[in-house]
Amino acid sequence: MDGHRRLGWISALIVFLLITLGVMIYAVTIEATARAILSDVSGLRVGVSSMQQVEAVASRHRHWIQEKSCDGPKCFVAFEVYNTWLSRLKLEPVARFRADVGTLDGTVNYIGIGLSRDTRAFPTSPSGGMTSEYLTAPKRLFGDVSTPYWFPTPVGKPYLWVALTTQADALQREHAYAYSLRCLVKPGRGCDLPCDYLPLAWHDWENELNKQGFGFHGHYPMRTRCP
Repeated sequence: MDGHRRLGWISALIVFLLITLGVMIYAVTIEATARAILSDVSGLRVGVSSMQQVEAVASRHRHWIQEKSCDGPKCFVAFEVYNTWLSRLKLEPVARFRADVGTLDGTVNYIGIGLSRDTRAFPTSPSGGMTSEYLTAPKRLFGDVSTPYWFPTPVGKPYLWVALTTQADALQREHAYAYSLRCLVKPGRGCDLPCDYLPLAWHDWENELNKQGFGFHGHYPMRTRCP
């Protein structure tokens, strides 16, 4: 009887280890997939990259295309990566990585990146980071913008929205796309501050607010942990 019980415990341990290994491999795979899409999409250039270059990116990541359409001179493709099994197994909240590319007359005219996680830190929106790159800032969204790199995010929200145009310098563009993809696969809770998603752009935003004499004041009381 003891031998059967011991064999049962060993079998259960092996199953547990195999499931754990499978989950780890899955997490590494989807994070690597999101990173590859981020690299390829941010490697495109608004106002420069061609439809053929977009099609090459779409071909490389065809299994992750969520939407692809053309309407006359305008075309659009979106990629999405979810933490499906991690959230189904209740190892972490639902998280999503998304990348959008828009073209007009055969040339890229918009790039959008987003990483979000349902942390319940704010009742009406998930925590996350968003990047929007334009040829010129759309007046219908932003009015008259005098800078090529700005943050249309209300202070206190659990997300950071970074916007830029092709006039942004190389460092600003690097910061705008410097995502921490850990929040796509991090076990447990956490990732409830914007700096968890866009750490470099977060500090740019903080510096800009300080220059304007606003700062964060009482918002984000846990921000001392931001890298």
